[in-house]
Amino acid sequence: MRRSAALFISSLVLAALPCAAQTNMMKPGLWEIRQQPELSPEQQAKMAEAQKAMANMPPEQKAMMEKMMASHGVSVNMGANGITIKTCLSKEQAERNAPPVTDAKSRCTHDVKRSGNVIRTHFSCADPASEGDSEVTLTSNGFTSKTTITQQRKGKPETMTVTGEARWLGSDCGGLKPIEPRSKP
Repeated sequence: MRRSAALFISSLVLAALPCAAQTNMMKPGLWEIRQQPELSPEQQAKMAEAQKAMANMPPEQKAMMEKMMASHGVSVNMGANGITIKTCLSKEQAERNAPPVTDAKSRCTHDVKRSGNVIRTHFSCADPASEGDSEVTLTSNGFTSKTTITQQRKGKPETMTVTGEARWLGSDCGGLKPIEPRSKP
């Protein structure tokens, strides 16, 4: 898969996961996050490129990519109606209410404010350089979210908005392991 398509998918995964861990209703186990990105024509082309690359991938290469993603704690399915991400939260991650993707390499900071069932977060990351805002609304069985991410691409600011919803699937994560924070390189 081309590097730009892989980076695009990574951006969407990173947009979803901090939201999954910032509610006080978190349960350890398997979570499903469905995302619908609102894309510019250029971003839509990148999404189509990534979908085509995945569809045309030889079975062994696809299996290797799925295994690599699972080793990072996520399972991603890209379809015409958006992206479905499955992630596993450990008991400790659910209790901490801390983003499972926080790592020293990305150097992200999160400013979180909560009012009732709405959580607003402003985040800023150094690697890749990006920032954004997320609003999560807690529901009886999960949450809905809207996240806006701005980053520089080829010297120009690029903004992406992603809406989503998440639900807890159960305490058994199957073969998917919780995301482990990476240490400094």
